Amino acid sequence: MNPAARLLPKFFIVCSVILILTGVAQFLVRPRKDGENALEKVANRSAITALLSIAIGVLGLMLGLGILQMPRL
Repeated sequence: MNPAARLLPKFFIVCSVILILTGVAQFLVRPRKDGENALEKVANRSAITALLSIAIGVLGLMLGLGILQMPRL
C-alpha cells in the first residue's frame, strides 16, 4: 500500500470530525425568531445547511473508519 493511500482514511476522519463540529456549532448559533415552532426550526436555511454539513460529515467519517467502501471508478 502506498503512503498516500494509508493517509486517506486519517484525512477523512479528521475532516469529517471538523465538518460535524462545524455543523453542530452552526445549528446552535443560528439566528432564531421569538416563538418559532419545530417546523420553523428545521425549515430555516441555516438549519438545512447545518444538517447537510452534519450528514456529509457522518458519511465521510464512515468512509474513513472503513464502514463504507471507496467507490472504484
